Amino acid sequence: MLKVHNQPSLAKRTGLVLFCLLCSVILSAMPLDAVEIEGFGSLIANGGYALQLADEVVLSGNPDTSYIPASTIKVLTSLMALEILGPEYRFVTRFFIDPDKMLYIQGEGDPFLTSEMVTRMAVQLKNSGITEVETIVLDDSAFTLETPPPGSTGTSNPYDAHNSALAVNFNALPFKVTADSRVLAAEKQTPLLPMMEDLGRNYPAGNYRVNVSGFPSGKNHSNILRYSGELITTLFTLQGIKINNGFKKGTTPREARSILVYESEKDVAELVRLCLFFSNNFIANQLYLSCGARIHGFPATWEKAGRAAREYITLQLQLQPEEIHMEDGSGLSTDNRISPAAMLTVLNRFMPYATLMKRQEDTYLKSGTLTGVYCYVGYFGTVGNFSPFVFFLNQMHNNRELLLHLLRKEYLDTFF
Repeated sequence: MLKVHNQPSLAKRTGLVLFCLLCSVILSAMPLDAVEIEGFGSLIANGGYALQLADEVVLSGNPDTSYIPASTIKVLTSLMALEILGPEYRFVTRFFIDPDKMLYIQGEGDPFLTSEMVTRMAVQLKNSGITEVETIVLDDSAFTLETPPPGSTGTSNPYDAHNSALAVNFNALPFKVTADSRVLAAEKQTPLLPMMEDLGRNYPAGNYRVNVSGFPSGKNHSNILRYSGELITTLFTLQGIKINNGFKKGTTPREARSILVYESEKDVAELVRLCLFFSNNFIANQLYLSCGARIHGFPATWEKAGRAAREYITLQLQLQPEEIHMEDGSGLSTDNRISPAAMLTVLNRFMPYATLMKRQEDTYLKSGTLTGVYCYVGYFGTVGNFSPFVFFLNQMHNNRELLLHLLRKEYLDTFF
C-alpha cells in the first residue's frame, strides 16, 4: 500500500492529491480518455516503487522487496565503471611486432572498437612505418570467458552478443541481401566480408545486423575472432598494409616489440552515455567485466566481475546481498534482483552523472524490459534539483508509461 513518510508540510500540500493519483489505475495501455479508474493494486499487481524529494522518500510501495530490474541494472553497472575505472579512463588496444614481421593485436576489452576505429589504427600503423606484415595474430587472452553472458539465449539478435577482449562493432555483423540474393555490405564504413556472404546466403532480401555468436563457429577460432580478423585484415589492406598470410589466434610473446598503444576515442563517461542511451548489452558487460579485471586482475572473468560487484555493493553502497543480486552488467539475466530502496541508493550516488541518462521530456530516464518485466528509474527535475524515482513492475500488464505520465504531471504541477 501507499506509504507517506513524515514530512508534515509536504504531506498537507500533496497527500490527498498523491493518494488519489496513485490509487487510480489505467488498465493496461488504453488511452487516457477511454479507461475506467480502479484501485492502485490493479496498476501494480506485482512490483514496487519509490519517489524521493530532497532527502525524504515521500512515496513508496514494497520498497524492500527485490524485483527483476532488467536493463535498469545498467545504472549500477555504469556507476561501478565511473567509480572503479574512472570517467576519463580510455580502453587501449596494443600492437606488437616480432622479427618475423608477425603483427600481434592485443585487446583489453574496448567496447567501442568500430570499423572507423580499426581504420584509424591502420592509418597510425602505416604512418609509423608498418607497410607489410607476415600474419596478424589476434590476442584475446585478456578475457577468459567460459560461458556466454548470463541471460543470453543464443539467438542471432544483437542484444545476445557475446563478450571478448578483442571484438569489433559490438559483435554485430551488418549486411544486406538484394532481391536477387546477392549479399552486400550494409554500411559504407564496413566493407563486404566473407563472413557476411556465408551468413547472408541463408537470409531473404532485407537489411540485417546479427550477433555473430548466434551461429556455429569454425574449427580454428570463434566467430568473434573471425569477424575481428576479417575486418582488420580488410581495412588494413585498404590502407596500404600488405598482409601475406591472413590472421590467426595467438598470444603475444614477451620478445615482441611494442609499436602502438591505441587509445579509444571514447572515455568511460561517453561509453556510459552511449550504453544508457541505446541500452547496449555488449557495452554494459564489457564495462562490468573490466571492473572485475581492474579490481582482481586480468584475465577478466564473469566470476571476478561478480566478486567486484558484490564488494562494491557492500563496501561502497553499504547494501546487503539480499538488497541487490547482480549476475551480469546488462540486465539480461532474470536472476538479477534489486529492491526499490536499493535502487534509490544507486540513483543518489549516480546523481552527479544523471545527465548521462537519456532525456525524455522533463525526465532523465532508464527503462528495463523483459517478458513480464517493465521498469523505469530516473530523475525528475534539473541539475542541482533532482528527485530520483523507481518503478519495478514484474507482471504481464505494462503500466509503467501511464504511471510515469501521471506521476510526472502531478510532480511538475505540484513542485514547479
